[in-house]
Amino acid sequence: MDSQPAHEAGDSPQERLLHGWLSGELRLVNTGLPRARRRLSELLGEETPAVSCNDGTNHLLKRAELRFLAGLLDEDEQEQLLLPILIEMRGGETEAVALCPGDAELKVLSSVLSMRLHYERPGRVRLYRPQLSLLRSKLKTTTQYAFSTRLDE
Repeated sequence: MDSQPAHEAGDSPQERLLHGWLSGELRLVNTGLPRARRRLSELLGEETPAVSCNDGTNHLLKRAELRFLAGLLDEDEQEQLLLPILIEMRGGETEAVALCPGDAELKVLSSVLSMRLHYERPGRVRLYRPQLSLLRSKLKTTTQYAFSTRLDE
């Protein structure tokens, strides 16, 4: 997950050093993120559904979760849904942002959480801790956390 500089021009050298160190640490934490997300329709046809990660490993996706997601979506939406769904976490906040490049992700989140969700801004849906807990309990392998130092919102 790319991070945007969280410091301002007036920050002290110590603050800039700390931010640089934190950004480096977050890059290490995020090495397990997928190189590219994959379509649900494609993953459903695989014997061992997985996505390749930046660190060279494979992130395995549970077939039961894939079938659950397929049951929520029509064929066109299954073609549009990219997995895993990424959840951006930022330090010290009580909420997170689900990255939803398309309406299929929004439909999945709304269905799983049994509530109508809306884009906070294009491609981003705000989720609160109780929603995160429910989402991750139902979609453990088809959602993934990404950590960021972003302060632009």
